[in-house]
Amino acid sequence: MLLSLTYLSEAIFVEIVNCKRSAFAEVARLKDIAPDFFDQTPTVAFREVPLEPYAHRRFDGASRVGTVVSVAPGLATAFELKLGTTRLTKTRVDDEWLAECTPSHGGSRWSGNMMAILERRFKDTKPERDLCVKVNNEQVYALTRSWYVVARRSVLDSWRTSSPKFSGQVQLLAFEDVVEAFGGKPAFNELVGELLNIDYYDAWIATPDDAG
Repeated sequence: MLLSLTYLSEAIFVEIVNCKRSAFAEVARLKDIAPDFFDQTPTVAFREVPLEPYAHRRFDGASRVGTVVSVAPGLATAFELKLGTTRLTKTRVDDEWLAECTPSHGGSRWSGNMMAILERRFKDTKPERDLCVKVNNEQVYALTRSWYVVARRSVLDSWRTSSPKFSGQVQLLAFEDVVEAFGGKPAFNELVGELLNIDYYDAWIATPDDAG
């Protein structure tokens, strides 16, 4: 059984961005933010990045930004990948993913979907300060107010007639356009083949599982 694209989406996206930074900056319209930054920085994309506390509250442990792309020193833009082709309706996005974040754990944490977090939809809290992430447990990046939803073109087409209640800060980007900028079918197949080219026995059987 083949692994689904959604299972590997962040890993693939990060490799695409880091391998062809300038081409990605062009298709994502990031060149105007930092014209020379992408050409000078070898690694700009990171995945599964934890959030820093916001308004004196931490986030639930599972709240990690799927992908961030640094656009300047100390500044990054968030990219949320939704690469499925079903159940991405306006109703689900509005009612589930954009529902307001609320305090939890006795008021010490925020609970909410990542889309709502990136939209700064915090109950009874004005977005007065930067929302930040920490990369590799050391470098803190402030997230730009603008952020991206990366989805399949068919999904974006359906949203044109029945659009979720995104703010004007949300940029929509077709994953197919990202792949084409990377080099299309040959380059994409080669990249995924490299990502999956591992010795599953050594990785899963011969190597002890640290988790116990």
